[in-house]
Amino acid sequence: MQKRRACATAMLLITSLAGAVGIAGAQTYPTKPITIIVPFAAGGGNDIMARLLAQHMGRALGQQFVIDNRGGAAGTLGARAVAKATPDGYTLMVGHSGVFGVAPSLYGSNAGYDPRKDFAPVGLIASFQQILVVHPSLPVRSVKDLVALARKEPGKLTFATAGIGSGSHVSTELFNAMAEIKLTHIPYRGSGPAQSDLIAGHVPMAITTVPPAIAQIRSGSPFCRTYRRSPNRACPAMSP
Repeated sequence: MQKRRACATAMLLITSLAGAVGIAGAQTYPTKPITIIVPFAAGGGNDIMARLLAQHMGRALGQQFVIDNRGGAAGTLGARAVAKATPDGYTLMVGHSGVFGVAPSLYGSNAGYDPRKDFAPVGLIASFQQILVVHPSLPVRSVKDLVALARKEPGKLTFATAGIGSGSHVSTELFNAMAEIKLTHIPYRGSGPAQSDLIAGHVPMAITTVPPAIAQIRSGSPFCRTYRRSPNRACPAMSP
């Protein structure tokens, strides 16, 4: 089994389909503040990207962009809100492959929206990898150590995710299957709250996206990757 498995997450800015068509020829758009719904709690990768986007688009268009965090149900609650919003181009969303691919595949019509019919893509914002991180109190120095510990105590180790059916959840379940181990799932309303509990030591590990974790990874505290890519960015818990 490889120690690293890259998982790219595409982020899209989307809006209701009719609105995207209707405002295409409007020369006065935007004439009022625009809401960007983030379907996860504050502090996660989507939230970080949305706030950067709002800052730059606000300057470019001369209008205020308001961030509205609506976390829950692996992003489907926020997606439903956008799907039901007035299709006038003033309600946007920063989503990703979990919201538009994983969740509809898992929940079907229960997701509450059709990613093909209810939205129109405006543009690709970013793509990034997922990484495996652990709290330094966990007595492991590599993925191999982590797998060995999980096999020794099946179900005892817990992992944090951005919610049931989220990209982080699916990725960790894939890790479970590939490593033939059993980890217990602790779902949160987004990667931000999950990271907070990971930092506090309430949950020992997570597979998360890079943006919300990069500062801690670079500093090496209070949680670290279970692998390292270069000696210059080694975590204390992994140092020889």
